[in-house]
Amino acid sequence: MSCSEKWRTDLGASRWHYFIEGQNDAQSALDDLREREFAKSWSDYDPSITSLSELVNSGALEEEGAHSIIDVDRVIESDDPEYDEDGTVRLLLPQEVVEYFGTEKPTREIVESVYSTARRRLPPLLRGSGCCTAIYEQGAPCGFAFWGMTGD
Repeated sequence: MSCSEKWRTDLGASRWHYFIEGQNDAQSALDDLREREFAKSWSDYDPSITSLSELVNSGALEEEGAHSIIDVDRVIESDDPEYDEDGTVRLLLPQEVVEYFGTEKPTREIVESVYSTARRRLPPLLRGSGCCTAIYEQGAPCGFAFWGMTGD
């Protein structure tokens, strides 16, 4: 199960967030979400583009981007909480998870609540990238939350 929501921000950028359950690997979860978003958002946009890789290779995203998770393509890990690289999603450090969500094992509900009230204080602060964390149900990992900001 996944959901997405996007907010337009000033100057043409969009903040977005997604949840996906049933995944235990952040990169696989990101890949699945990107494919789902492509199928949902781009299926009627240009019928000549039949896959996410064709969309990326077509140059159609060069100018403005998709304003969604399609704009990021890989999960990275960094010991530097300030690290931000265009086109990436950084896995939050354990201490950041506790700092932002108040627990080592945030549930989807906790992440949704924090994101809806404090999204401008969560990393990333720069456009073109995102962050993610595992989400938990009854103390066991059950998926991932992704959020970021992309667009022109």
